Amino acid sequence: MQGKRPATIDAYSRAIRRIAAYFDCCPDTLTTDDLKHYFADLIASHSWSTVKLDRNG
Repeated sequence: MQGKRPATIDAYSRAIRRIAAYFDCCPDTLTTDDLKHYFADLIASHSWSTVKLDRNG
């Protein structure tokens, strides 16, 4: 958790859950191309702050 605040940890956890739900699989099995596709869709549909949080998560 590297000294992160609870709200930051919650936001990063939410990002991982969102990615897992998007692909309906465990995030550990995703490829780089999967993540590129996910973030391209995310950029088109969410705010830049959400994109940054998901990237950091």
